[in-house]
Amino acid sequence: MPTNPSTIEQQIGLNPARIVNGILVIGGVFVTYKLAQRLLLEYKKSTTQSQVDDSPAARQAIGLRSAINPSGISLFKSFDTTSVSGVLETAKTIINLDQVAKDYSNLFGDNLLDDLQSELSASEYQTFLSIVAANPKKQTGQGSAPAVEYAKASSLVVAKKEVSLRTTPDASNHGAFYEQFSDKNIIRLAKPGEFLGYATGRQQYDQKNNVKFIEVAFVVNAVKAPSAYKDKNKLRISFWVSSSSEYVDIFPFYKNMYDAYPATTPFTGWMKPQDFFTLKGLPSPILLSLYKVPILNEQLIVINQAGANTLLGEPIMSLTTTKGEFTQFRTIDNTLRWVEKKYTTILSHS
Repeated sequence: MPTNPSTIEQQIGLNPARIVNGILVIGGVFVTYKLAQRLLLEYKKSTTQSQVDDSPAARQAIGLRSAINPSGISLFKSFDTTSVSGVLETAKTIINLDQVAKDYSNLFGDNLLDDLQSELSASEYQTFLSIVAANPKKQTGQGSAPAVEYAKASSLVVAKKEVSLRTTPDASNHGAFYEQFSDKNIIRLAKPGEFLGYATGRQQYDQKNNVKFIEVAFVVNAVKAPSAYKDKNKLRISFWVSSSSEYVDIFPFYKNMYDAYPATTPFTGWMKPQDFFTLKGLPSPILLSLYKVPILNEQLIVINQAGANTLLGEPIMSLTTTKGEFTQFRTIDNTLRWVEKKYTTILSHS
């Protein structure tokens, strides 16, 4: 049976107080919710502000906000001119992006990554992430990506094609004649197939030129060095080079390198890892063989033998298996090997 419109009007007219009360209740709940939300935001903000002196992440959040919103007035954020250089300079100091984003939200009530994507171009935003990811001191929480390593420390580096060796991680100069009055940081050009040395673990992202640099170094062992280096025993030589696989090949072990570049073999006789003289003569712990002992590879298969009282190298770790207890060590030519622990002892120098 259809409802009579006049009946509805009559019912509404009889209950105006209920309608008004309902509106007031709903409005009150909404206002209370917004007030509680605002109070929570203010509490988080005050808590974060109180930690600024002790929290690098909070300071970095403020630095990013200052670059994104120079006027300091939130309503003008969309109209302010973002300082891209300020954002990228701050990025170099960030070791915990998750915490910075959290502090940014607590302080300003906004999403850091959303703001950055809104204010930066796609390439600038990617540069920001690359700088943060490349920081070797980067801290990671659960689910976060670890710091990106361009080359692990002690890796062996070979020039794949002609590549510039530089005094600084800056690819702006190309050695052209028209750049003769600009800053010159090119030491020389390495030849294809040339053994360059060992990655030190230091790395730098050249955001201006989009080049990922690694530092490479070696020390001179004059005993086997060519005549030009005979008077440079123990001299450390270092430089920066692009880590791009287009320009260099990076190897974890000598054998891998020798297989790919046989001509590098004689150079490793005098271009030694930075810790070569430390291992040979000493302050770090040294693994010493007590008897004639089998030397094992990564699969714990015998590949060689060492005589009694031989300095094997730097002890790395121990491993217990059903076959016995083994010690891994790094040889003076940067190769990882294993030996049965019962045949060795560790010499420490204090």
